[in-house]
Amino acid sequence: MQIREALPSLFEVAYPVIDPKAGMLSALSLLRFEEIDALPLSFDSDGKHRAVAGFSSLARLMRIDPKALRKFLKQPCEEASEPLASVDAGRSLSVLLDKFLETRFGFARVNERNRVGALARLRDLLALYGTERFETSLTVEDVASPIFALPGRTSVREALEQMFDRRCRRVFISGTKKFVWDRGIIERLFSPAFLALATKSPSKDFLGAPLSEFEGLEATEVKPSTGLKEAARVMRPTRGQCLTFDDRVVTPWDVVMKPWKEKELRIK
Repeated sequence: MQIREALPSLFEVAYPVIDPKAGMLSALSLLRFEEIDALPLSFDSDGKHRAVAGFSSLARLMRIDPKALRKFLKQPCEEASEPLASVDAGRSLSVLLDKFLETRFGFARVNERNRVGALARLRDLLALYGTERFETSLTVEDVASPIFALPGRTSVREALEQMFDRRCRRVFISGTKKFVWDRGIIERLFSPAFLALATKSPSKDFLGAPLSEFEGLEATEVKPSTGLKEAARVMRPTRGQCLTFDDRVVTPWDVVMKPWKEKELRIK
């Protein structure tokens, strides 16, 4: 099954590309939109591909002095970018899955002759269960991970440190069914209102706010016996894209990449 055939909708959407020299503020303003998971940089002279994602931007932000926020926002966004895997649209869908597994970066550029190209995202692959391109007998109980939770009083800085250590994009607030994810953190930190406040108080630690002050999303609950096809269907339209049962959580990585790694995912 070729990537072009399995994911034709990728080539029907004009996805934004950003200049490597554009400031971080421009990139983060775009990443606040839920439809934009990562921003491919325009071609470098050496032809290598890179992209700016929310997770990598927050990692860069963590390393700066709070007083240097204004300087950070003016820095070229290429400084917070990561290598972006590239595959040809005519290659097998299995090649794309292997790229995701190899890089653990849920994005890849898909090139097609005489076309601008497209960005394939891990969450796009959830739709392949619905079209019956993907098939597996696994259930959410087979692929779920323990919920990672912290008290609501935990600062965003401390939460992000632990999220980076665990390579986890979501943190649940202890004692609740709600979670905060990296996109939600970006939405708040780089909203016009927050940036205006940060400009007025440049010495304030903008990552010192507690998790409880951030908008928490409530995960959709499912039964442990829910099949992954149904899990993908339920997960696709939800914000934050995760499901829970008991003290376990299921994400797009669990639904697609874990079965693929364990050779339990069949491509039809």
